[in-house]
Amino acid sequence: MSEQKTRFYLIRHGETLWNRQGRYQGSTDIELSEEGVAQAELVAKRFRYLPLDKIYASPLKRALVTAQTIGRETGITPIVDEHFKEINFGAWEGMTIPELKEAYGQAYMDFYENPFAHPFPGEGSFANVTKRSMEGFEAVLEENRGKHVAIVSHGGLLRVMLVGLMGMDVNFYRKTWMTNTSITTVDVMEDGRRILMTLNDKAHLEMADLFKKGE
Repeated sequence: MSEQKTRFYLIRHGETLWNRQGRYQGSTDIELSEEGVAQAELVAKRFRYLPLDKIYASPLKRALVTAQTIGRETGITPIVDEHFKEINFGAWEGMTIPELKEAYGQAYMDFYENPFAHPFPGEGSFANVTKRSMEGFEAVLEENRGKHVAIVSHGGLLRVMLVGLMGMDVNFYRKTWMTNTSITTVDVMEDGRRILMTLNDKAHLEMADLFKKGE
């Protein structure tokens, strides 16, 4: 008998206007752009061909609408979970990197270069973010062992959570990227081992014309 595993699809929300403008979004509730809506429809089509039992989503509209789009394709109603809300950046939200450098100088640059070691407005530290996201992940795992689970969330939160999940060096955070609606797949084995199967899989965006031809 094969070992039971729980498969997680970690999915970043579709594009927003602030994504395009390079602004920190954080806890600000920004809606999907027209492009983001199209991206959500494309990632939803991936789940015509992938097994899926549950969908969990951040309460912020950009993630929840992405999750609901997947839900319409699969017949699964997303479960809203505050653990998967984006990092709260407080006064930094709405600002671009050049604007933050201008306004906060070295304090921002220290964070930018080594975010796990330096405080920031709002949630305060990546240690807090790691604790929150990991508590959410462990609760979802406990409830869904042996199933296929999507978590639709945000680029910052998911990258912090991935570092915690995989026991990676914190520098890995700045060496990864998650494109809008990309899928990062993590398997949790029966003995607790976590295996990173895919990172930033965006085939549905790269092959969008083929998806359209298949309709």
